[in-house]
Amino acid sequence: MTDTALRLKNPSVTLYAFHLCQDLSQELEQLRPDADQLWQHCANLSQPLGIPDLKSLPEKIPSPLSETGNTPLTYTAPLQLAGSPLTVQVYPAKIHDTYAVDLTLYCQNTTVAASEFSHFNPQGCLLASNIQASLGQTLVLYGEPVGTLEEDRKLADACVDAFFQGSDQKPQFMASGQLFGSPIFAYDNRKEKPTEQCHLLVWLNRNPETSKLVEKTSLSFFNLLCCRSKILFAYDQARWCYRQTRALYSQLEQEVKGFKELPREPETRLEQLKQKLTEMPPKTFEYAGYLRDMEDHKNAIATNDYNYDYWLNKICEHSLEDDTIKFLEDFFNQRTKRFKKQIQTDLNYLKPGQQLFDQMLGSIRGIVDIEQAECDRALEKALRDKEKAAEEREKQLESIRHQEQKAAEEREKQLERWIALVGTGLAVSGISSQTAAKPVESMITQLYPEQSLDCPTAGVTPCLIYTLVFVLFHVGVGAIAALIMDRIIKLVSK
Repeated sequence: MTDTALRLKNPSVTLYAFHLCQDLSQELEQLRPDADQLWQHCANLSQPLGIPDLKSLPEKIPSPLSETGNTPLTYTAPLQLAGSPLTVQVYPAKIHDTYAVDLTLYCQNTTVAASEFSHFNPQGCLLASNIQASLGQTLVLYGEPVGTLEEDRKLADACVDAFFQGSDQKPQFMASGQLFGSPIFAYDNRKEKPTEQCHLLVWLNRNPETSKLVEKTSLSFFNLLCCRSKILFAYDQARWCYRQTRALYSQLEQEVKGFKELPREPETRLEQLKQKLTEMPPKTFEYAGYLRDMEDHKNAIATNDYNYDYWLNKICEHSLEDDTIKFLEDFFNQRTKRFKKQIQTDLNYLKPGQQLFDQMLGSIRGIVDIEQAECDRALEKALRDKEKAAEEREKQLESIRHQEQKAAEEREKQLERWIALVGTGLAVSGISSQTAAKPVESMITQLYPEQSLDCPTAGVTPCLIYTLVFVLFHVGVGAIAALIMDRIIKLVSK
């Protein structure tokens, strides 16, 4: 059977997209800077869908938004399928800290071939890479199959092929089940990053009760998909934190090795330790921050895991007897448990590293404090020794100056004494020379009895002898007087 023979009535495509509008780092009512990004990207659908009015969507979003009670916004596209216009309905909502949108494209009262689903996604406009919802999205292709039950899987595949025509992002078939009496097929590409994920459900309405139950459980289904997106987002963020922490772990391991190979020279060693003390705290703080974030993401998964189970039970309350939704239950029973176990394993692996780095940082601080104190003491001792040496030099210089001053004073005293003695001798000699010359004449007469002392008649020789003896005698008298004066001065100075 060709794809054109695979037909369905009342086809529709619903985009459930979820975007984080608040986080823990902000105040309770404060929105993230990119909170309105979801509405902007939905408004960008105006061009591929040919709906100019859709461009003003962000201006029509009510503020504040609530989870229920918001008025849907309806637009009509110029495209028609089998004579029926394509209608676009946008239902914005806020689920706790998340902006959510239920954007549905549908044609009523018409039957189309599966290949016509390409018109619901022109230019791949509804894919995650274009919507860029931070938490991810789910697409639901819905319709009433015209063929037999055995053709349902082939019809679902044909719808997916047409929807992803011209795109390389087509997901793979993952599982099938039955909900509200109608078969449902799940497709996924298993990407971790929310903006790259492609989760798609093909729901073929084969039971008259399906539409009624879908409408009755629409809020539960909306919340279920929101919890699913939050779980996948939290796990993706936890894995990102793990990769960042592993990179830091490698860097800090190198610091540990370098710590063991520090030089022995005190000044160089202290300088390198101080450098480590400057470089390591930001890294260890960042390391601890990533571990904290991983704990937060693990708690977020646990919280949304609980909520997912709650909304799944709400849906199951309306399920029919033959319904099988194992693929929805498996996400809760297997994937979320695996996510939590993986994060806990990562934490168990990385937490000892934090303790090691904290201990090493404490050890470095202790060593730096000790070595800095030793350096300070050595510097203080060197300064004291320098000051002491300067004082000793000053004392020596002072002693030398004192000795020189004392010697100068002594020389001055000696000079004064000699001047006094010479003056005394000259004075006494002068006084003595003015007295009678009898003593001198008496000595000459005794030495030369025959010689006359009457000068100049006595002749040259007697006169010279007389004069010489006269001078020597009186000089001797002056010298004796000077010696006596010297003794007196010394006695007085003592």
